[in-house]
Amino acid sequence: MPTSRGCRPNLPAGTAAELVAEFAAERGCLLRCPVIAEPGCFDQEFTCERCCDTRAIPIGELSCWMGDIRFATCCGLTKLRFQAAAMLPAMDHLSGPPATCPPNAQAHCFDPYFPCERCCDTRRGAQGDLACWPDTASMGLRTLSYNFCCGLMPFASNERVAW
Repeated sequence: MPTSRGCRPNLPAGTAAELVAEFAAERGCLLRCPVIAEPGCFDQEFTCERCCDTRAIPIGELSCWMGDIRFATCCGLTKLRFQAAAMLPAMDHLSGPPATCPPNAQAHCFDPYFPCERCCDTRRGAQGDLACWPDTASMGLRTLSYNFCCGLMPFASNERVAW
């Protein structure tokens, strides 16, 4: 999203988002919108650069996601999941009761096409449905994992920023 000041969003001076962008620019880690993101999800307050920034947590800025506005859909992960699903064997043979979502799952990891019940279903493999965890590093996003999204591992980062 081009602005008059590079990749920083057009926001009033001194806002939290502008300070984060300034901090990132000073350190050479500019916030960028993934090319596969859905532009209709964002506005001047909730910019793609802000919402899809996965440096703090793998599902972006939590204040951006409400109702049907979700990280996976808006930041382009759903598109990658469809591509990955097309390359994996069909799972039509699964029988029995439908899978249930683990109680500690991260709701923002999922979308209507790839819900928690599908992604965390270990009948599809030891890590659930592999289509749910495509490599997103080339898009500038952290790759979501079965352990984080299905609630089996608390989030931990090896990158620490002094407050």
